[in-house]
Amino acid sequence: MSSMKSIVMQDGKVQLTNIDIPQPGPGQVLVKSLACGICGSDLHITRHGSEVFGIFQKMGLLPETMEASPKVLLGHEFCAEVVSFGADTSSKFNPGDRVTCVPILLSKEGAGVGVTPGIHGAYSEYFIVDEALLLAVPDNLPSAAAAVTEPLAVGLHAANRAAMQADEVALIAGCGPIGLATIAALKLQGVKTIIASDPQQSKRDMAKEYGATHCVDPTAEDEVKFASEQAAGKRVVIIECAGIHQLINSFILRAPAHASLIITGIHTADTKVNFGYATVKEMDIKFSYYYTPEEFAESLQNIADGKIDWQKMCTGKVGIDGVSAAFDTLMQPNDHVKVIIEPWRNGALESL
Repeated sequence: MSSMKSIVMQDGKVQLTNIDIPQPGPGQVLVKSLACGICGSDLHITRHGSEVFGIFQKMGLLPETMEASPKVLLGHEFCAEVVSFGADTSSKFNPGDRVTCVPILLSKEGAGVGVTPGIHGAYSEYFIVDEALLLAVPDNLPSAAAAVTEPLAVGLHAANRAAMQADEVALIAGCGPIGLATIAALKLQGVKTIIASDPQQSKRDMAKEYGATHCVDPTAEDEVKFASEQAAGKRVVIIECAGIHQLINSFILRAPAHASLIITGIHTADTKVNFGYATVKEMDIKFSYYYTPEEFAESLQNIADGKIDWQKMCTGKVGIDGVSAAFDTLMQPNDHVKVIIEPWRNGALESL
């Protein structure tokens, strides 16, 4: 077999196609995708690809000569099975072993698996990873559980960026996968007051299951005021996980003095922010992006140890031929948190 099924995103469209199976180069491993989560960033890059790639080009992460609408082989939240090895590998894993890893290729100058044009992603039946980054998936974990490692690592990194004390107050804005992952991480770190803000009741309910002590509907109540009241003079840490750029200035305007704002959402459009308020309040503003290999490994271990209930986060699954329709569903208001693609089979989106 020399060809495989793959999901290709181009010009805002997600389509199933057949392409050649990639061959592993030096230090690389060919793997078969067993499970891959649909990330909010996948939806964002589908909607706003020109903004994302424009930023990457200006930063020198992509060549200026790249075509205007490149093809992207999506998928970076994965569990996979080892198939074969390239040259200069130690073969510390065997064919059939299940693995996961930080989705970058050090062998390709840090290119992102499932993000960088020209790099195969885990929405495909097969893709390439670096042997040096591979982690073994414990035998007791389902493949879908291992695929949730990546968003949990994003949330853990955001929590670490916040560097909170137990008696400070966290306000998590947006209770999608990253918001829930951040709540879970803060709970494990011992933060006593965690306020979850989301307009959807179902997501507020899930936030409580992940460790939120209070929930607020921001369309009915000022969530920042509520957090300030709960803090009673202690530091308020607002962790933005909604991906709505207009919220950034709103949080700055409403935040109490000496508050911190951690921005984890993907914001690629220009936005208007008045930093005068942040200056007078002496706010600390940080951005959180990806995670360290150590945070990724810790997140996998947290799942294996039963410290985080990954199953509650997984609200749907879909086969490779149902991905395009699933994207149509996820682009509209919906109650899903994390949909898992199983590229080795066909099947429409179904709720779990």
